[in-house]
Amino acid sequence: MSDTGLEGAVTVRRHAARPHRTRGQHRASWAAELTPILSGTQRRYTAVVGSAVTGASIVALATAAGMPSGEPDPAASQAVADIAALAAEAETPEESEQATSEAATPGEPGAEATAEQETAEEEERTSPVTPQAAQVEWTAPLDSVNITSLFGQRWGRNHNGIDFAAETGTPVYTVYPGTVKHAGWESGFGNLVIIDHGDGVETYYAHNSEINVSEGDWVDMGDQIANAGNTGFSFGSHVHFEVHVDGEPVEPLGYLDEAGLSLG
Repeated sequence: MSDTGLEGAVTVRRHAARPHRTRGQHRASWAAELTPILSGTQRRYTAVVGSAVTGASIVALATAAGMPSGEPDPAASQAVADIAALAAEAETPEESEQATSEAATPGEPGAEATAEQETAEEEERTSPVTPQAAQVEWTAPLDSVNITSLFGQRWGRNHNGIDFAAETGTPVYTVYPGTVKHAGWESGFGNLVIIDHGDGVETYYAHNSEINVSEGDWVDMGDQIANAGNTGFSFGSHVHFEVHVDGEPVEPLGYLDEAGLSLG
């Protein structure tokens, strides 16, 4: 209400607690009251937005009580706009960047940039591995390989190895590291060397003219263990070679091929 002083003149009463407000007229902007609260603070963006929503709700409710149903209140709309502007100003650059990154979705520029950055970081942490060629683990027993007889049936019984042509005195090498199990005369084998390679695998070198190792010796791959000859049951100088696995002779060419040495 208002009091009448002079005839036709109206005395305007001001709000006792907030003199900048005028009763019966539009309300002052809420921004003027919230500015001292938000100014100079380090509140997080979420707290500011929460305050803005709460303040806007209070304004809307208070205004709705004095407005006719269905009629918008310009003061309430202005208050919401002012609070939203202050909230935006209170947001720090770091929070803005974080919000943008979190809001990015696949297919948007922000998401693509983040994916590219993660890919680049992953590539920096991963060193390329250069594949290496397979190493040959076994070597040939002679400098020159010429196979004259294969594994299988011969003369009514099984020929348990393969024969290599070799002149008497030709160096004979061990095909793989191991321990000398036998070095001496052995019936039809003549001068025989047997190398134990471990895991149940043994190799035989027969008909030698001379043996250069002793039982119990350790030999590396390619070490000379004997000289080729024509001793034992033999019809000419050569090297008889066998591979035994768990005490049984196996086809040498197939085994050597699986071990990385192809003599075929």
